[in-house]
Amino acid sequence: MHRTWWLALGDTLTIGMGLRYLARQYREALVANFVAIGLGVVVAVGAALLLRASVRILRRAGLRIDAILADELRDRPSPRPR
Repeated sequence: MHRTWWLALGDTLTIGMGLRYLARQYREALVANFVAIGLGVVVAVGAALLLRASVRILRRAGLRIDAILADELRDRPSPRPR
């Protein structure tokens, strides 16, 4: 788990350096199209939030189904003859 954090930190640093390079190279394009870029960021954040909400809903539904199946299995009679 500790190694995972270091890998994630390294990935974040690499991505940040790459974005800084791109921002420096395409400064004029960024300034000229800031509205389109802003809308793109808003759409991307909205999509990420929608994905997160749908994953949470599906996980909650899966837990409910697991609980129902466990309850049904507990209520079954024993297969051993009496």
